[in-house]
Amino acid sequence: MKWPTHYGTDSFPMTHGMTDLMTSLAMVFILLFAAFITQTSSEAQSELQEYKENVHVALQDHFRRLDLSLEADPRDPLTLMIVIPEDVLTFEFGQSRLSVQANRFLEEAMPFYVSAVCGPLRDTIDSLAIQGHTDDRGSDVYNLQLSQARSLAVMVKGLEVIQTHTPAAYQCFHEMTSASGRGRQELIYDAQNRVDRKKSRRVIFTIRLRSTEQRHIANRLPKDPASVSLRLPIHQS
Repeated sequence: MKWPTHYGTDSFPMTHGMTDLMTSLAMVFILLFAAFITQTSSEAQSELQEYKENVHVALQDHFRRLDLSLEADPRDPLTLMIVIPEDVLTFEFGQSRLSVQANRFLEEAMPFYVSAVCGPLRDTIDSLAIQGHTDDRGSDVYNLQLSQARSLAVMVKGLEVIQTHTPAAYQCFHEMTSASGRGRQELIYDAQNRVDRKKSRRVIFTIRLRSTEQRHIANRLPKDPASVSLRLPIHQS
C-alpha cells in the first residue's frame, strides 16, 4: 500500500530565504576580505618605501662622495641596486685581476657598506649579491666566465678588507653575500639603440630588502646577539 506523499508549499520560501541569506553572507565576507587585502597591501607598500629611504639615508654620504647612485630594480620592488661604473671599479682588459684603483675603492667602500648593512639596516636586509656585467665583445661563454671571475674577485677582496678592518661583521658578510656573472645578458643601449660598452661594463651591488612577511617572522624568532648575517649582489663587467 502506498501512502500519499504531500510536499508542503511552505518549504520553498524557506529554502529560497536560506539561499539568499547565505549569498548575502558570502558577499559580505568577500567585501571584507577585499578591504583587508587592500589595507594590508597599502601598509606593506608604505613599509617597503620606508625601508628604501632608510637604506638611502644610511648610504647617501658615501654615494655623494663617490658620485654613485642607489637605483630601484624595475623587475623587483624589493631590490635596490648600487651601480659601480667601470671607471671606479676597474679590471685589466680581459682579466679578473683588480686594478690598483679598484682595490682602493673596495678598501674604502666595503667597511662602510658592511657596517651599515650588518648594523642598523640588518633587520631590513634579506640578501646582498655581487654581479658582474660585460659588454658585447666576445662569446657568451667567454663573457659569462669573465664576469663570474670578476664578481668573485670583488667578493674575495671584500672579505679580506672586512676581516682586516671590521672583523665583527665578517660572518655576516660571508653568510649573506653571493657572487655571480651575468656576462653580456643585460647590455645598456644609448639613445641610438647602440650598445653602450662603457656603461655595460659594470659591477652592481644588489640589496634585496626583506618583505613584510619576512620581517614579521624574524621578529617572532628569538634574538641571538652573536649572530649576524649579510648578502650582497653586485653587477660587474
